[in-house]
Amino acid sequence: GLDVRRLAWLILLLALPASALAQGSAFGVRGLGVPGRSASAKALAQGGASGLFDYESGMNPATLTDVVGVATSFSLAQGWSSPETPAGGASVRGARFPQATFATSVRRTPLWLGASMSTYTNRDFSVATIETLQLRGVPVDAFDTLTARGGLSDLRLAAALRASDRLSVGVAAHVITGRARFDVRRAFSDSAYRPFAERSEVSYLGTGLSLGLLYRPDSALSLALTLRSDGSVDVDRDSTGVGTVDLPYSVAAGARWVASPSLALSGHASYRTWSGANSDLQAQGGVGAFNTLEVAVGAQILPDPRRPFRRPIRIGARYAQLPFQMVPGDRPRELGLAVGTGGRFAQRRGGIDLTLEHLWRSGDAGVSERAFVLTLGVSVRP
Repeated sequence: GLDVRRLAWLILLLALPASALAQGSAFGVRGLGVPGRSASAKALAQGGASGLFDYESGMNPATLTDVVGVATSFSLAQGWSSPETPAGGASVRGARFPQATFATSVRRTPLWLGASMSTYTNRDFSVATIETLQLRGVPVDAFDTLTARGGLSDLRLAAALRASDRLSVGVAAHVITGRARFDVRRAFSDSAYRPFAERSEVSYLGTGLSLGLLYRPDSALSLALTLRSDGSVDVDRDSTGVGTVDLPYSVAAGARWVASPSLALSGHASYRTWSGANSDLQAQGGVGAFNTLEVAVGAQILPDPRRPFRRPIRIGARYAQLPFQMVPGDRPRELGLAVGTGGRFAQRRGGIDLTLEHLWRSGDAGVSERAFVLTLGVSVRP
C-alpha cells in the first residue's frame, strides 16, 4: 500500500527550497509587508471563510478538539502577479511555503495540543528607479534597485479543551519572528563612475496570545469567536536595536451552516487595530498604518454526500483592507475570488487540496496589482 508518511516527507522536502522564493508584491514595500493568512488550502478555496472552523488552519485554537488521533498538514503556494505603478508595470512569479500544522489529542484527557507555523507578513519585493544627477556639472543617469527578501512568521503553540458537547475553548501562545534582507544597488550611465551596493538586515521578535471559542448549538450550525493580542516586536538593524513596532489586537467572528447534506455555507469578519503601529513606523521613516476590516464568504458543495471526501467543490470571495499606506492618506485594499477541490486517499489517512485564487489589489496612490495564487495543501493522519 501507499506509505502516507513517506509521501508527506517527500513533498515537504521538495517544498522547502521554494520557501526562499516568496511571492513578491508591490504592496509589500511599506510597513511590515503584506499580511499573511493562517488558512489551509481548503479554507482558502472558501475565501478563508471556513478557517475559524478548520483545525488545519491556524486561526482558532478551539478547532483542535475536532482532531482524532494525530493530524499534520502543510501547504505550498505558487503565485503570478502583475503590478502596475505610475512608472510602469511588471510580471512577477514565485513560490512560498506559507503554513504547516500539527495537532494531537492527549490520551485519557479532554485536552488537545497543537503547533503551527504560518506567514505573518510577507516583505519580498524589488523596486527599480532611474534618476538624473548632476555630477561635476554633467547630467548622469543613476539606476537604483532596492530588493528585499523576508518577512515575519507566526509560530504558535496551542491547547484546547472540550468544555461540553457543544462548546470547545482554546488558547495559544505566539512567537512572531523573522527578518528581511535589503540590498541597495546603484549603477551609472557613465562608466567613469563605479557602481556600488549596500546590504542590511532587519530582524524582528515579539510574542502574542490568542483565545478561541467554538460553539455548536445544533448539528447544522457552528459559531466561532477569536480574540488575539500580538503585543509588539523589537526591531534590530544589523544587530543594533532601532525601536519597536506595536502589533494589532484582533477580533474575528464567524458562522458555518450545513444547509443540506450536499451544501455548507461559511462566513466570517475580522478587525485588526494596525493603527497602533502608525507612530512607530513613522518614527522609523515609514509612512504609517491604519485599522483593517476583512469579510469573507464561502461554500462547499458535495457532488456525492455519501462520499464527502471525493472531489468537493469549494468557492469563496473575500474583501480585505491592507494596513500599510503606500503614500500618506492611501487606503490599499484587496478583493479575492477562489475555487478549489480536494480528495482523500489511503483509507482517508492522506489528503490533497488544491485552490486557485484570483486577487486584485489597489490603492489611492496609482498602484494596483492583479495576481493568481495556486495553493497545494497536503494533510496526513498517521
